[in-house]
Amino acid sequence: MENGERDLRIRDLEATIAAMRESLERTSAEGDARLQEAVAAGAADAAELKATVRALREELEKAHVDHAAAMQEADRLHRDEVRELQATVQALRDRLEEAAAANG
Repeated sequence: MENGERDLRIRDLEATIAAMRESLERTSAEGDARLQEAVAAGAADAAELKATVRALREELEKAHVDHAAAMQEADRLHRDEVRELQATVQALRDRLEEAAAANG
């Protein structure tokens, strides 16, 4: 093999190595970019889920407060009704006693 052929072959091999190196670097960069995109998408999903959880928690807390208020109102109405019934019973007793006293 002549020096010229050998030099040509070396240059061809060097060019092939350079092309392979560029291809490997490009593939690595593309892989890094895909990984960063996946990480960013995962972070966005996590943020969205956290926001959903926060909104649901707030909605649940509001429902709890509303329910407690409704229970207090129902309890107040019940006490008022019991008082009214007790007053009615007392009034009827008084009338009954007055009627019994008048008749007897």
